[in-house]
Amino acid sequence: MHSYLRWVPIGLLAGLVLGVGQSAMAQAPAPAPEEDALGEAPAAPEEAPPAEPEPEPAAAAQLSAAPAAPAPAPTPPPPAPTAVSSIPDGEAPPAPIPPQFPPAIPNIDYGARLRVATRFQNYDDPEKFNDISQQADADIYMGGQIHRMLKWQASVTISYAGTISQVQQTNVLPLDVIARFEPMPEFNIYMGRMIVVSDRYTPSGPWGMDEFYYPGVFPGAAQVALQKAGPQQRDLGINVWGAPLGGMIKYYLGVYQIHDPALNPLLSGRIQVSLLSGEPAFYQRTTYMGTKDLVSLGFGGQYQKAGSVGTAPPAMMGMPAPMAPTDDYSYFTGDLTVDKVLGAAGTVSLNAAYSRFQGDFQRWESFWLVGAGYLMPKPVGIGKIRFAVRYQRAAEANIEGLDDSSILDGQISYNVAAWFARFQLGYRRMEVFQAATAAVGARLVVGNQIYLGVTLADP
Repeated sequence: MHSYLRWVPIGLLAGLVLGVGQSAMAQAPAPAPEEDALGEAPAAPEEAPPAEPEPEPAAAAQLSAAPAAPAPAPTPPPPAPTAVSSIPDGEAPPAPIPPQFPPAIPNIDYGARLRVATRFQNYDDPEKFNDISQQADADIYMGGQIHRMLKWQASVTISYAGTISQVQQTNVLPLDVIARFEPMPEFNIYMGRMIVVSDRYTPSGPWGMDEFYYPGVFPGAAQVALQKAGPQQRDLGINVWGAPLGGMIKYYLGVYQIHDPALNPLLSGRIQVSLLSGEPAFYQRTTYMGTKDLVSLGFGGQYQKAGSVGTAPPAMMGMPAPMAPTDDYSYFTGDLTVDKVLGAAGTVSLNAAYSRFQGDFQRWESFWLVGAGYLMPKPVGIGKIRFAVRYQRAAEANIEGLDDSSILDGQISYNVAAWFARFQLGYRRMEVFQAATAAVGARLVVGNQIYLGVTLADP
């Protein structure tokens, strides 16, 4: 063996060995790639081929004297995968979008949402469309947690709506200021300024429904046909709530209007049962845009001693101002909400509610609404189209000569990423009775309106 190697040309032997080495390198497995974006483990590498036998000492010495061959060019890395949106066009996220890494505690989160509408309606002749106005609303909110049981929430609201013959004015007001103690899903305590909960629509708000206009608000009426609450349906108070069985049952029990010691506390509560799917969060929606099946039945009520307040009579000269008359206030409401996905046929939505008011100085005696919606199953472009119709009616109380007031809404909306972006085209027919004033008597005001709305919310 040794004598044979002495007569083999060194260059030929080196080329032969290098060729064998390159062949072995070509058969060796490539390094295992890292996990892909979906978290799938890569395939296991193939078994490496058996190692070549080491050359004998003499051959090794001759090989070490041979000139080194140039190393093969490194293989370029594969191109980075193209980023894909977390929310497919026209669909909703399958679950809440998690952060890129688990948040540390303490932490802070923030978001924003806005609504803008352009309305076509004549102010002096409400049945005509030959005038234009606009409104804009936005919320900026933030929250965080100090401990997994101790959380906080704060937000402000910004609104602008044109007022006849008035200088442009933007209102910035506090919205929520809440200290939250959340030891378990079945029992939580909120304290501060927050929504007053007894009906279905307040935990949803205008952001959680497809219709642009919030129900129970009759233009020109002094009182809304809604539960009692402060501005933006919020008040200072304490709320105990929970969602047992994954939100299949949910309850709220609150004490509000405790900012003024002269007022009697407003007691407000609600209980609801949700079939097919639970609603475990404090807030909820009136339609889930085809993301879950839901049949929800709820009941709520309110009571406040001396909570129905009338208008104080004018003071007589030299006499102290008289107190406004009062009566005990009570309120009862019941509602039904249905969202059903019909597979390839789309999603149908039904909702209905009835409310009853008690108190000598309440504007309304009763209020009810019915609504229906249909969401198309397939996207058109980047969103889905939804059709909705809603009818509201409120019966007058304690005002002579006035009949029921009503509003009919019809709307087509284009929804991107479920409810995160909505473009709404709608028509309103309003028949609202207005009480007599010093200038005019009680009268029926009929109006027509076409609106173009945009609602954007940070998911």
